[in-house]
Amino acid sequence: MNITMNRAELLHAVKRAAAVAPANSPLEALKGVLLEVSVASKSLVLTATNLEVTLKQKLACAAPEDDALAIDARLLAGMLEKLPGNTVELRRKPGDSRLAVWSGGAKYNVSIWERGSYPKAEIPSVTNLVRISGIPSMAKRTVFAADENNEKPMLKCVQFRVTQDGLRAAGSDGTCVVTARGDDKSTGNFSVLIPAPSLSRLAQMCEDKDEFRAGANGKNIVFVREGFLFSARLIQEKYIDTDFLTSSLKNQFTVLTDVAELRRALDNVSCVEPDGKVQLSFEGMTLSFRCGGVHGSAQNAITVAPLTGIPQGEYWYLTKRLNNCLRSLSGTATLGIAAGGMLTLDTEHAFYMQAGVRPGAPQSVPQKEAKKPAAGKKAA
Repeated sequence: MNITMNRAELLHAVKRAAAVAPANSPLEALKGVLLEVSVASKSLVLTATNLEVTLKQKLACAAPEDDALAIDARLLAGMLEKLPGNTVELRRKPGDSRLAVWSGGAKYNVSIWERGSYPKAEIPSVTNLVRISGIPSMAKRTVFAADENNEKPMLKCVQFRVTQDGLRAAGSDGTCVVTARGDDKSTGNFSVLIPAPSLSRLAQMCEDKDEFRAGANGKNIVFVREGFLFSARLIQEKYIDTDFLTSSLKNQFTVLTDVAELRRALDNVSCVEPDGKVQLSFEGMTLSFRCGGVHGSAQNAITVAPLTGIPQGEYWYLTKRLNNCLRSLSGTATLGIAAGGMLTLDTEHAFYMQAGVRPGAPQSVPQKEAKKPAAGKKAA
């Protein structure tokens, strides 16, 4: 290997690879990124995989000979970050077990794995690709609702649908559900379940403006754009019928409010018991939040605009779950309460519902222990 590249460009690609390569793996080479230099295509191809997702990136470079090796992804990213200069050189003699990485007066010599030691990354063949954009926003609105620790595989996933009306997605942990609307120009006809961590990784590697061609073959979904390919393994299960679920809800009353105001009010009161329950009380144009814990209680109120029905009553919800929702949504929202205390939030890009819970038990402040009299003295 004998190549010279733009250091910042290579660093950006290696950081993406490091986000995929597992930090801990019984297979040491899996912690690495595979570097393949091709004279014919004048390119350096970087591959990283954790056997659930695979990332391939292609960078232009000139090289005198073909070569392939794997190097610890996080180690290479750290070196590239610390090296000075705009360019970086990667050198190794044929058959050498070490790679030289240097820029300016700084130089590293590090151990590598040969190409045969790196697991073969699964790159599925997919046809009928459709245009997709807005991945980060779609992930932000749905991933939070999936439950990575749930025993049911489908509840660890985001349902990703490309419909004739555009991109749609949904997430649920069994007690809350969120459905999100994406780019209306992303049209097609397929529905898949992507593990939430896989979708999060892709979202961290791109921006909403980035346009992909995507397709699924039943076992995997692939997102492709120039010099970039991301593949994720899918879960083969039937998902919740979120369209039926959301359309069948009938709110007893609704109010118009703002997600940012809801978030600030909840933040102000949840500090006393962030992992507990929060009470929402409605009375006309006032929505009050209240949390209580062992060490005290907090209350805050905001003004809302009644839309339908008569806003009234007290309802309880799990604080952390509602907090995660409000941190993921934005804009003006229609907040409603349906039968059984089901809370609904309808914004321009998403619809959220969360089941109510039993009222929180009143908490008492722990009493300080009375001081015991010193030995030999009688208590007064």
